[in-house]
Amino acid sequence: MAYDSRVYRILIASPSDVEEEREIAVRVIQEWNDLYSFSRKVTLLPLRWETHTAPEYGTRPQEVINRTIVDQCDLLVGVFWTRLGSPTGEADSGTLEEIARVGDAGKPVMLYFSKAGIDPDLLDLSQVEKLKDFKTKTYPKGLIENYKSVIEFRDKFSKQLELRVRDLQKNEGSTKTPLSFEFLSLDTNELLGKKAKMVVEKQVVKDLTAVPTDKKKEIKLLLDKKVKQQSIVPINLAIDNSGSSGIRNLYIELNLESSSKDATLTDSTTKGFLGSAWTNLFISYEHKSKSKLAKLDSDILTKTDKGWQISFDWDAIQPQRTRAIKTNLYYSSPKTSTLSAVAKIFADSFPEPLIVEIEMKVEIKEKVVDLAEFIPDWEERLLANEENPET
Repeated sequence: MAYDSRVYRILIASPSDVEEEREIAVRVIQEWNDLYSFSRKVTLLPLRWETHTAPEYGTRPQEVINRTIVDQCDLLVGVFWTRLGSPTGEADSGTLEEIARVGDAGKPVMLYFSKAGIDPDLLDLSQVEKLKDFKTKTYPKGLIENYKSVIEFRDKFSKQLELRVRDLQKNEGSTKTPLSFEFLSLDTNELLGKKAKMVVEKQVVKDLTAVPTDKKKEIKLLLDKKVKQQSIVPINLAIDNSGSSGIRNLYIELNLESSSKDATLTDSTTKGFLGSAWTNLFISYEHKSKSKLAKLDSDILTKTDKGWQISFDWDAIQPQRTRAIKTNLYYSSPKTSTLSAVAKIFADSFPEPLIVEIEMKVEIKEKVVDLAEFIPDWEERLLANEENPET
């Protein structure tokens, strides 16, 4: 099955006395690809001068290597034992020239030094002294790793390679992710962006002179319920995958907060919320503030100290698709306010969670109307309550 993948090129640089480590490094990289390449949509390509350069007449050999693979790599792995390497005309060795070139370009460099034993008769003392001098200069500039056997080298490189790959992905920048978290219009099925505005026209009645004094309290309760009904705003959210490949195993944690301390947020799972009875139409989640639900992964809205939280997971979101969040949210505020949300999105292919901030401004515009215009049958309702007080 074909899939799109981000390719990171890893240059393996070393003198000739660590040939076994060079082969191990290639195998470790290939094993990483076998385990993670498909799920992470990342492929690691090992680069070596033996396999990725061709002879060229009239050009300094190291310059050919530099142009072909050194300048093209994303990460360098350098391995040393007893030798530093042969001079290139511009540096004490080709390996050192490669390390300096990659480091000067601001790219990551991983250096490993072997402490394995060796027959003294095989040592080139001039090479040992140059290597010692290089290590002395290198220690203050960055973190290096030592190993005593090829097995230890394999273990250390395997673990540290994963850390470096995560760094490479992180440095790509979250803005390059194909995922977008936005408001959604259910009327048009169009994304509204990360910042949206909704205007709510709320009718209010201020003149109650026509109501008998002993009935004004009852009418005010009726008016309050209907005003709350008018103020309810549906908040619909969606995640859009504009990329050319699917993203698997997503976990989304959504935290919402209102600029109004009197605002209320509910979800479609609230019992009676969508019922016709006004007394059940507006139910707060305040009673769940100390519930264990707030500590569980759940697609039920829960109250937090600052606002509300909802979390859920998806198996995948396909490429070029927009997927709406299942739970519909309903927001209400007695005055103009802003509902802000911070979404933290985890996925197998993300080195770290994607964090997206969105906000919806709900502008409340009041329109003063007559009682008869707002509740045409208010007198009949009062009469019905007198005849049947339990309704």
